[in-house]
Amino acid sequence: MNKALIFFSLILAVSICLVTTPNTAHADTQLDILIKITQNTQGHIKQDIDKMNNVTQEIYDFYDSGTKQISLLIQAVENGDDVSAKQHFVDAMIAFKQTSLAISENQPQVVILDHSQIIKKYEVNIQKLKMVSGKLGTDVDFEKIDHLLALAKANNAQGKLQQAKDVLNEVASEGKEIQRLLYEISEQNKILKAKQFVQRHAERINSLILQAKTFGLDKTADDLQQSRVQLLQANTTSQIKQQFKIIIIHQQKVQQVKEINQAELLRLQSLLSPLEREAERLSNDLQGNNAAANLLNKAFNLIEQTKQDIQDLEYISGKIDAKNLDLTIGKNIQTIKDLLMKVEKLIYASS
Repeated sequence: MNKALIFFSLILAVSICLVTTPNTAHADTQLDILIKITQNTQGHIKQDIDKMNNVTQEIYDFYDSGTKQISLLIQAVENGDDVSAKQHFVDAMIAFKQTSLAISENQPQVVILDHSQIIKKYEVNIQKLKMVSGKLGTDVDFEKIDHLLALAKANNAQGKLQQAKDVLNEVASEGKEIQRLLYEISEQNKILKAKQFVQRHAERINSLILQAKTFGLDKTADDLQQSRVQLLQANTTSQIKQQFKIIIIHQQKVQQVKEINQAELLRLQSLLSPLEREAERLSNDLQGNNAAANLLNKAFNLIEQTKQDIQDLEYISGKIDAKNLDLTIGKNIQTIKDLLMKVEKLIYASS
């Protein structure tokens, strides 16, 4: 009946336009069209009434009112009364619209034949819940919901639609409870795994704290210690993730200082190693030159001392100060260079 309502709305819109249209030479033609419109509408309404088993008095009254207005419309057209004709047209269309609405209200409602589609949907959802339960390794009991679904099927098959609907509501409620329980178990499993992960990395965090203290990063060491405590006390995965983010930031600080120190150690070693090789080469060319031998012996002693100083740098507290090293180890390296140059001159002079 929605199409009929739209049809009548369009007709009324046309009628309004016609009512407001000024008189022209074609007025008679327009009035004839109004008669045809009302008669066609009357015919459609009559067909709908004939299809009904029980027609209310209200429908008959609205229909008779529309029919009466058509008769008055025809008389007005024959008398050349344009104003009255257009008014009877509008009244007729309103009566027929009221008839159509009354017919729609008296149409029987669509009855749901069964709940088969809902039952199929619930079967799929329950199967999914069972799969999730299996993956989580839970002991959730599905006996009750399976029994309820079987009962809903039986009621539906026997035509007990209201009983089936009531049972399906219980199925939905039980399904939501199982879903909530599985979610809680899943969250608990996540927290348990996260705590196990924390326990495995607790020793690494302790090592990182010691490194931070070794490099003189006391504030970083304190922050790491606090994060370690909060990690072990965390009750949610979000808390654990947040603390690990903090630890990673501090780890980067420690690693940065460590890399700077290692780079400085490698630089010093790269300066000393060639001098040591040069000293060993010169020792093969002494040929009884005592003065050169004494200087070379001093160079070897200073090389060993400097090597030890460089190794000791690995255990110093804080970031290595390159400027300070240039005044200590750097000065020793320069002294070794000077000694080796003197040894080389003595050897060449004696040869």
